[in-house]
Amino acid sequence: MADSTTAMDNTGNSYAPDLPAEVIFLEQSDFAGIQLSQICYGFTIVLFFKCMGCLLWPKHGRERNYPLAAYTFILFGLGTIFTAMNVRLMQLSFINNREFPGGPEAYSSSMFNTWRGLVPNAMFIVANWMADGLLLFRCKVIWQGHQWILALPILLYLADISVAIIYLYQISRPNATLFTKSAVDFGLPYFSLTTTLNILLTLLISIRLLVHHRRMVRAQTNQSWKGLSYIPIISMLVESSAIYAIFSILFIGLYAAGSGAAYIFLPVLSQTQIIAPLLIISRVATRKAWSTVDSRSANAIKRPWSASGPASGGTTTKVDIYPLEPSNQSGDLVHATSLNKDAEV
Repeated sequence: MADSTTAMDNTGNSYAPDLPAEVIFLEQSDFAGIQLSQICYGFTIVLFFKCMGCLLWPKHGRERNYPLAAYTFILFGLGTIFTAMNVRLMQLSFINNREFPGGPEAYSSSMFNTWRGLVPNAMFIVANWMADGLLLFRCKVIWQGHQWILALPILLYLADISVAIIYLYQISRPNATLFTKSAVDFGLPYFSLTTTLNILLTLLISIRLLVHHRRMVRAQTNQSWKGLSYIPIISMLVESSAIYAIFSILFIGLYAAGSGAAYIFLPVLSQTQIIAPLLIISRVATRKAWSTVDSRSANAIKRPWSASGPASGGTTTKVDIYPLEPSNQSGDLVHATSLNKDAEV
C-alpha cells in the first residue's frame, strides 16, 4: 500500500529520482523517523533540565542528589549523541552525497557498519541498559522484602546485555545493515528481550501499586481517602514506563515483517527509552514516587481492624527520603484511618 502510494506520488513528477518505489519508501520512513525523534528529543530536553533543577537545587532544604544527577546527565548525553549523529548522517545522505549510487538510503546503509553508524547504535544500547537498570531498581524498591521476585527480571536483564553485545558485533561486520540476516537474527531477540523485560517490570510494579492501593482503601475512612484516590493511577502510568513498551512492540512487529516502516519507530525508541526514566527521576526528585518506607508500610497494612474495632494510636506514613537510595528508617506501621493525606506514593 505504501509502495503504490509512493509510485502514485511520483507519477508525472519530472523531478522525482529514478529509484524504485520501495527505495523511496525507505527514504521517506527514515526521514520521518528522524523528524519524529527530534520532537521526542524536545521532551527529553525539558525533562532533563527539570530533573537537574530538582536534584541539584532542591526545595524545602532537601539534600542534593549528586549520584542521580550524574545518572541523568549521562543518560541525556547518550541520547544527545545518538540524535546529533543521526542528524549528521541525514545531512550527509540527503545533502552532501545525494548523488551517491542508489540514493541517500544507499549511502546511509553503506555507513551503517562504520563508526558513523556504530557509535549511535552503541549509544542507543547503553542508554537502554541504563533505562532498564533504573526500572529494575524501582521494582526492587517497590518489592522491598520480596527480593526473590526479581530473579526472572535479573536473568532477562543479563540476557539482554549479552545479546546486545553480539548484535553490535554483527552489525559491525562488512556490508551489514539493519535488515541483513545476521543483524535480524540477533536484533529481533535483543529488542524482544528488552521489551519483555520492560513489560514484566511494568506488570510487577503495577501489581504492587494496585495491592497497596487496595490496602490503603481498606485502612482509611471514605473521607480521608478522597484526596488520595488518584495517586496510584498516576504512579502506574508514569512509573511503569509503558510508553517505551508500546513503541517497542510497534517496531518489533514491523522489523520482524521486514517492513521499511520500522525505520519510523527506531529513532523514536532512542528517546522514549530515555523519557521513561526521566519521568521516574522527576517524580523521585519531587517526592511523588514510591519509597522504601512506602513498601514497608504496604506490608504492614494487612490487618487494619483489631478484634475490638479500629486500631488506635496509628502513625502516619511520610516519604522524606530519596526513593532510589537505601533507607535507614524503620517502616511505619500504618493502622486504620492513620494515613496523612500529604503522604506521597
